Amino acid sequence: MKTNKTGKLDSHWYGVKVLYQYFMVDKPNPENIDENYEEHQIFEESILLINAPSFDQAYEIAEKKAKECEDSYTNVYDQTVKFQFIESLDAFLLCEEEELPNGTEVYSRFLHVPKKESLANVLSRYYPEVTEDETDLIRKNFILRNRDFN
Repeated sequence: MKTNKTGKLDSHWYGVKVLYQYFMVDKPNPENIDENYEEHQIFEESILLINAPSFDQAYEIAEKKAKECEDSYTNVYDQTVKFQFIESLDAFLLCEEEELPNGTEVYSRFLHVPKKESLANVLSRYYPEVTEDETDLIRKNFILRNRDFN
């Protein structure tokens, strides 16, 4: 590995994509169930900005940070919600500079779709949060609400 003028290891900026999952541990309190209650799996994809000397170390640092974020709380239905790191999905070099320049791309991906696929279908398939009715989106996330903050 290369070192800089001060003898420290050169480090670069990486984006590391990690996946979390929300688990509802208990049964809901039947008295609290309302029209917003819905059972489904919930995953969260997050991109962490990591400064590290190598891809391998970027993964290690990101996984440690992601595990530090794990948490649990009680939702409005009296269920314990566990927020848990699942795995690192990808890492990519963002910048070899010490400071990130304005406009640095944080993440991109290529979508390979059939030539005749409409933009509306692409948006609804790959970005459903963009095309959903706002009330539907609120309802789907209601189960994640922390009882102590609502």
